[in-house]
Amino acid sequence: INIILTKDNNSYRSFYNALLHEGYRDLAALLQDGIPAISSGNGKTSMDGMTSYVKTILCEGGVPQRPVVFVTRPKLVDAIKQKLCCLGNDPGWVTVYGMAGCGKTVLTAEALRDHRLLEDYFPGGVHWISVGKQDKAGLLIKLQNLCSRLEHDSTLSQRPPLNIEEAKDRLRLLMLRKYPR
Repeated sequence: INIILTKDNNSYRSFYNALLHEGYRDLAALLQDGIPAISSGNGKTSMDGMTSYVKTILCEGGVPQRPVVFVTRPKLVDAIKQKLCCLGNDPGWVTVYGMAGCGKTVLTAEALRDHRLLEDYFPGGVHWISVGKQDKAGLLIKLQNLCSRLEHDSTLSQRPPLNIEEAKDRLRLLMLRKYPR
């Protein structure tokens, strides 16, 4: 408890939620009165500080939601945001790496929960795919799904790519022509 008290209000909330989620309702009840209030400045933000615009963009793009047990790591999230902003109008990549389970997905998804970042640097939205280790059939399904999501508003209804090479070519063209940023 002493460590949690040295952290921000989100840590306390996360600890409380973890107790509830893991079946320690009696302990959570003891802490319930101390849960910090969350202010919603302009009425446009929700309990977790996200605007409806951000929620819509992330939901449409398939970005993972915050886990029930969530601990903020603002320095790492800010570092990812800075790297994304450095891309500007130039095509490029930001790679987040680390051992399995260290929080790469959570950190990256958290960096995207920024209204200004999405509006300024991702005007076409975000399309999140989790690949992991896949056999060729599984990879083809992921690529077909991504092609379908990226072509959703296209006037030409195209059939899904039939093989990985065709999918790679179609994604390359989509990225260059329709989603250059």
